[in-house]
Amino acid sequence: MINVFICTYNPIQDILKRTVDAVLAQDLDQKLWDFTIIDNNSTTPVSEIDFVKALNINVVIEKTPGLTAARKCAAITATQDIIVFVDDDNILQKNYLTVMLDIFNNNDIGIVSGNVYPEYQQQPEEWFYPFEEMVAIRKVQSDKLVINEKVVFNEIFPIGAGMGIRKKILEDYFLLHLAAAEKIEGRKGNDLSSCEDLDIDFYALSSGYKMGVSPLLQLTHIIPANRVSVNYISRLAASCMKSNYQVNNKWRPVFNINVFPVFDRPYFKLVLKMLYYKLLSANNNYYKIEYITLKNIIKYKLKG
Repeated sequence: MINVFICTYNPIQDILKRTVDAVLAQDLDQKLWDFTIIDNNSTTPVSEIDFVKALNINVVIEKTPGLTAARKCAAITATQDIIVFVDDDNILQKNYLTVMLDIFNNNDIGIVSGNVYPEYQQQPEEWFYPFEEMVAIRKVQSDKLVINEKVVFNEIFPIGAGMGIRKKILEDYFLLHLAAAEKIEGRKGNDLSSCEDLDIDFYALSSGYKMGVSPLLQLTHIIPANRVSVNYISRLAASCMKSNYQVNNKWRPVFNINVFPVFDRPYFKLVLKMLYYKLLSANNNYYKIEYITLKNIIKYKLKG
């Protein structure tokens, strides 16, 4: 009833091994789920990695670069009604698939994800923590499934890490919607573009599906040392705002509202705050990231 997919490109093998081991250790009856790795044309084929061969894991190669293409491949490959995406640095809690199946069986819902906790390979400095959400960390406080009630982006929008989605939504998104709509690209090589998961969310909402977050779904996200650096977060802040702008432009005409409320903020207030943060950014990494973010908000507001 569930297809589990890891979409990966040039993975770090020891981390991928932990990710695969956590999938294979799931307590859900093996008869109820299948497991496939989508290799997004890695330099060293994933199928040639020793533990992948030893465990006889099914690997499908998608030669078109980018996470969006890999997920489309998963949609085409899937044979079950529910698809679960696991990033190649995600460690699922042992009952993840059991909880996921229970959610879909007992709720009228199209997409769901859960709480994502960090495992930092290098402990971040204090300035970093306000930006944890940028590296797909999520900590929703609840003891049950929370259904999203809004078309404006908020913390109850499912994210790609550990996302569960009905196959019908993903098939329609790729085979019908993207054929005529602007494509929102996911990560591609070293490009930090994003929001392809949120684009799917907005499509589901526009098609009448419910979605939400269940804190009962829990996974650990392994964060390498380079991803807590000011250089990486600076690049990520700029890329995220570009992606937000693209998604906002695409869905604003559909919902008749800015789906990212940041674009509702008055221009002159943004400029004043940006200039203030620029003054503070010389010796403060937190304000440096905030300055870059505001600078890009203004840039894209001017584009209209």
